[in-house]
Amino acid sequence: MPSPQAVLREATDRRLLEEVVTRGRVTRAELAATTGLSKPTVSEAVRRLTEGGLLEATGAQETGRRGRVGTFYELGPAAGWVLAIEVGQSGVRAWSADLAGAVLREHERPAGAEVAAALLSIASEAVTQAGEGILRAVAVSMANPVDPGTHDVIALPDSPFPEGLMSPADTLAGVVAAPVWVDNDVNLAALAEQRAGGAVGVSSFAYVFVGPGLGVGLYLGDRLIRGAHGLAGEIGYLPGAGSGTLAAELAAGIGGPDAPSNDVETALRMLDNGDTETLGCAVARAVASVTAVVDPELVLLGGPVGCHPALLEPVRAALPPSPTRLEYGTLGTLASLHGATYSALEHARAAAVRVMSA
Repeated sequence: MPSPQAVLREATDRRLLEEVVTRGRVTRAELAATTGLSKPTVSEAVRRLTEGGLLEATGAQETGRRGRVGTFYELGPAAGWVLAIEVGQSGVRAWSADLAGAVLREHERPAGAEVAAALLSIASEAVTQAGEGILRAVAVSMANPVDPGTHDVIALPDSPFPEGLMSPADTLAGVVAAPVWVDNDVNLAALAEQRAGGAVGVSSFAYVFVGPGLGVGLYLGDRLIRGAHGLAGEIGYLPGAGSGTLAAELAAGIGGPDAPSNDVETALRMLDNGDTETLGCAVARAVASVTAVVDPELVLLGGPVGCHPALLEPVRAALPPSPTRLEYGTLGTLASLHGATYSALEHARAAAVRVMSA
């Protein structure tokens, strides 16, 4: 077990690394001022981070005054990079990003290819293009529920994405040496909206995904709620207005009683043509089921159908009176990929400091 001093040093180093990432380029004096840490503590931490390659000195601060000149620091050459991957019915997409979150390269394999092969191909491509850079973490967004303890994908009846019932960690084991973190796409979309989207500063909100399937990401009390088994938010299995489920009701409203649950293109055409009542009422029932149970401050609509500009007002009109606000998510159909990036970055920064301190 590490000593209390080692734990404190690691926490200090992590805090300063996060501050450099946020500010981009900063002096030790600025770090001391913004964190409230003493100048000697900051100087020692910056020395450790610089010697570990996570930071580098990039020039003198021009103050225009006599006296000691400060030195700017920013992310160093050994900071490494992360890989965020989204696996869904539209294909496999990925971003390689540095530890500040700047996207370095984009990767994509369209739908139709075997999912595991597409995932493996993208990871191999990203590692090859990165050269000698250190891959710190991989985060994979899956269009299926994921066990929060084991990161295994969970099979559910009538899954709209049966091709995604696979183990990303096992698939990538021979290609990436970094830890692989796996989460549900709706959870990651909610994470992204909380970090940099429509739910910034909101402690309790729900993200309702409408697309190939129906699901909810829940943030309650500033915590992402996954449930004991990773099944929190699987509202598509709730009873609908008839004898079927909410997901079946939504699918039937789009294409008839025998329609598949993933008929996104038909739903988008309906909305384009002004046929909004059926979808609006079905989505409103899903939203009402969430607000009645958890009473969030805000509900965001997302997913390829949920983001359609014609859907919001019909859903509002069909909802019973409630103090909960209903808005669109602001990150669009890339929300889960943004969420995977944030997840990878959080794990990568912690791991980079931990390895340096070892």
